[in-house]
Amino acid sequence: MNYVFYDFETSGLDPYFDQPIQLAAKLVDSNFNTIDEFDEKCRLRDGVIPSPFAMLITKTNLEDLDAEQSFYKFMDKTHEKLSSWSPAIFIGYNNINFDEKFLRSSLYQSLYAPYLTNTNSNSRVDLFKMILAVCNLNKKYLNIPIDIENGRKSLKLEKLAINNKIKHEFAHDAMSDVNATVDLANIIKENEPDLWEYMILFRNHKNVTDFVQENNIIIIPPTNATGKYTPACYVTSNPDNAKEMIFYNLDEEINEDILNSRTRSIGALLKNKVLKKIKSNDYPILLKENHLDESGQREFREKKRLYEERAKLIITSSNFVMNINQFLVDQLADYQVDNRDYMQASEHVDELLYSGFTGPSDWQTIKQLDSLKNTNDILTKLNTLEDKRLVELYKRKMYSENIDLLPKEFINKHKEYIMNKISTDEEKIRWTSLIKARNDLKKANDDERFSEMHKEIKNIENYLNKIENKFL
Repeated sequence: MNYVFYDFETSGLDPYFDQPIQLAAKLVDSNFNTIDEFDEKCRLRDGVIPSPFAMLITKTNLEDLDAEQSFYKFMDKTHEKLSSWSPAIFIGYNNINFDEKFLRSSLYQSLYAPYLTNTNSNSRVDLFKMILAVCNLNKKYLNIPIDIENGRKSLKLEKLAINNKIKHEFAHDAMSDVNATVDLANIIKENEPDLWEYMILFRNHKNVTDFVQENNIIIIPPTNATGKYTPACYVTSNPDNAKEMIFYNLDEEINEDILNSRTRSIGALLKNKVLKKIKSNDYPILLKENHLDESGQREFREKKRLYEERAKLIITSSNFVMNINQFLVDQLADYQVDNRDYMQASEHVDELLYSGFTGPSDWQTIKQLDSLKNTNDILTKLNTLEDKRLVELYKRKMYSENIDLLPKEFINKHKEYIMNKISTDEEKIRWTSLIKARNDLKKANDDERFSEMHKEIKNIENYLNKIENKFL
């Protein structure tokens, strides 16, 4: 199967209230030969104030960015290109926890089905998780850098590129990062093709489920560069969400207190890492004994009988398993109630991605809307949508692309929304306000990382002034 390597540069870190400003992607074959490329930028939507730190780190010229295409045209091209490359395995560097979230949110906000990378035979993996899985296994072909300041291993892409003689001219430029990711992945693939194919196996829920059912004891890789490999056994899955899986840390002694844990005590076992929660759809890499290095295998063999005894005891402790299940069900129910109440109170459609699913008829209506040129026809059609999130999102798209077709009432209301959003002096907000941006700009001015970027800092200040003059 082909791979899609991709990377976003964004206006900040929040996938709901920030946005992509650049997407670079490469379609490659199973041998990593390039088939096609994609590299596009877009300007910021009205109401999106960029993080000064993000702009300085990526060296983004906001004046140049303002001359780029709109976010919606950018997402039209993105959706068309990525769909044309499907089916494929989507991969990036920390994409599961970052780029994927921006992709889903951006597809949703631009009125496309958000789950592009794990539907229609697509799947997703993450090179960062692969590196985490092997970084402490003494792989001679992979040179893991050591941070000079703290003496710890560093898994930053730019440092890995330098240590492994990978060309990476412009760190935090999306295409440069994509090229470095391809080359880094190729180091593993060429030196240990069997390991590469093994790690690719965990790209979907079914494969993960099959693996844990077939293997009594598995090795969970560390979640950071200094962590350890944890022998574990599968215990159970959330009865209301099969993708939420629980494992027991077999390095932990089993006593009566643990086996008799009530539902309310399960949370403490998770916090203390006696139990480990893994989401099967978040690309968890699970290893076997033979994947460990020599010393790791030796230690595992010495304790294997103990691990087997503990695994058998845990799995057959029905009351313990039942209480874990109850804890998971209760936790999910509490989250759903809290989330529902929060979403119902939220005035920000941006963050409502996971508050419901859009039916096929609504997607068909969205396609039909794009052909209408009359305001009354558009508003009438909009009112037939069952998913009311799409009504607001479509009007926002019109505000950007066809403002003349919008009623003045909505235009004024949306301008007021933007004005209130960017001018708020609240501290606990997920987006960047003008006050927050200016405070960050002051911090950046005193940050030695940006000591030679006074001109860039001034340009950001001018950009913020321009936004203020436009809306306030």
